[in-house]
Amino acid sequence: MKKPLRNILILILAIASILAVVMYITSLRENIALLENQKQNLLQDLEKEKKSVAQLSARNTGLKSYLKAAHKKLNRVKAQMGNFDLRLSILRAENQALSDEKQRLAQENASLKMKFNSVDELKKAMRELKRRAKIEGNRGFLIKDGQLTTPAKVKIEVIPVPKEQ
Repeated sequence: MKKPLRNILILILAIASILAVVMYITSLRENIALLENQKQNLLQDLEKEKKSVAQLSARNTGLKSYLKAAHKKLNRVKAQMGNFDLRLSILRAENQALSDEKQRLAQENASLKMKFNSVDELKKAMRELKRRAKIEGNRGFLIKDGQLTTPAKVKIEVIPVPKEQ
C-alpha cells in the first residue's frame, strides 16, 4: 500500500508543481503586460517631453535673437545718450556764456542809462562821436559798417529845353 500512496503523493506534488508553474507563468504574463503598458506610457511621456524640449528650444532661440536685438538697441541708445550728454554739456556752457553776456550787457545798459540821463553827458557823448568820425573818416569807402558814408541827399537840377519855333 505504500506504493499507491506514494504514487498519489507524487501525483499531488506533480499537480501542485504544474499548478505553481502555471500560476507563475500567468503572473509573469501579467507582469509583462503591465511592464509593456508602462513602457508605452513612458514612451508617450518621452515623446511629449521631446516635443516640449523642441518647443522650449525654439522659444529659447527666439528669445536669444530678441535679446541680441535688445542689446544692440541698448548699445545704440547708450551711444546716443553719450552724444546727448556731450551736447547737453556744450549747451550748458553756451547757456552760461550767454547768461554772462546778458548780465554784462544789462550792467552796461544800466550804466549807459545813468550816464545819458543828463543832458551834459549826452552832449559830451555826441562831441566824442563827432571827434571820432573826423579822425577815422570814411577812408574812401562808400559803405562802412553797413552804413552809407556819402550823404543821402542828391541835388537834381532840371533845365528846360529851349523850344523850337
